[in-house]
Amino acid sequence: MHESLEITTVLPTEAAKEIYSTAVTHRDVTENSRRLAPELVKHLADTGLFRIGLPKFLGGWEDDPVEVLKAFELISSAEAAAGWSVWNNHLACTFGRFLDEDSMREIYKDSSHVYANSARPEGVAEIVPGGYKINGRWTLVSGCEISDWFALRCLVTGEGLPKTLGPGAKLKLFFIPKDAVKVIDTWYVGGLRGTGSHDIKIEDHFVKETYAVDFESPVAIDNPYSRLPIGCYNSAGNAAIALGIFKAAMDDLVKICFERVTPGKNPDLRDRERIQSVVARSKAMYKAMRGQLHNAMAVIWDDAQKGNEYSDEDLADVWSSSVLAAETSRTMVSEIYAAAGTVSLYTENKIERAHRDIHAVLQHGIIQPHWMNQAGMAYLGIKPKGAMFRI
Repeated sequence: MHESLEITTVLPTEAAKEIYSTAVTHRDVTENSRRLAPELVKHLADTGLFRIGLPKFLGGWEDDPVEVLKAFELISSAEAAAGWSVWNNHLACTFGRFLDEDSMREIYKDSSHVYANSARPEGVAEIVPGGYKINGRWTLVSGCEISDWFALRCLVTGEGLPKTLGPGAKLKLFFIPKDAVKVIDTWYVGGLRGTGSHDIKIEDHFVKETYAVDFESPVAIDNPYSRLPIGCYNSAGNAAIALGIFKAAMDDLVKICFERVTPGKNPDLRDRERIQSVVARSKAMYKAMRGQLHNAMAVIWDDAQKGNEYSDEDLADVWSSSVLAAETSRTMVSEIYAAAGTVSLYTENKIERAHRDIHAVLQHGIIQPHWMNQAGMAYLGIKPKGAMFRI
């Protein structure tokens, strides 16, 4: 009989509250070392936040996804790199739904493990007896230094398949342990510095057939959470990170307004009309974007629980609210940064880091403007063509 990991009933948001102070306390270590501080990694693992995308019997959440979005946001308001890493682990665990149950239990058996992924098909998987031989170099693999398993996408070659990406190309995700992975130190950046998103390289590593999946593979564990569409949920998670950074900057500006006294006859920060306007607009924008994002995700969750097929319009609501929430967050953080003046230049304030991090967050492909175009197609009765729109 298979063993299950300890099942927790703790809300992801409660777990996020628990690690908030740890993330804040170790912000400098995370930033300067270009990876999450060891104490923060351990605390995140202990709370189960790295596993919320898994089935409950493996220590996952398996419930309301809005709670997960709230957790991403709260963690990101403390340390964006931590929120990003939890979100990244969620995707790597979500990919596990396509494994058979025995493989899933093997890969996700250790509650202390951290997971990384890359959906970029930057590797090649040659078909060999019993499985595949993997070679490649992947860029921007967040958390690669602290991860124990990697889900990496490759172009499958052999048996008459195309040797390059394009029409007829066959792609799969491969689950690979850390001892097969070489980290290449490339992550010298401004924003999201603590994510440790270096390049990685793999040479001639064998992966057995059962550790290779694609988005058409059967889902071994059928439950409402495993029915949630990966693409738009991942986009919503990215937007939640952006909202967390936005809130951190907004709260920091309000805090500074109460603390900072301007010498001479010039008005204090909180007495300046520009500051008052930015604070009011920030509050309204934050609540509006957050509310719409959660509402759109709640509709998808209701469909998942009932076993309904998702309409293109409902999926479009998640995609469009995600893109708009993220873009609005970036706009408002930039406005906060400008309005605060020289205060924004100092690293002791969250505004300075928020300004760097928010721009890095919105570089991700899952939140790009073309997803708004795909949503618009759905609203206009045109079938969206984006490969991840329905997955």
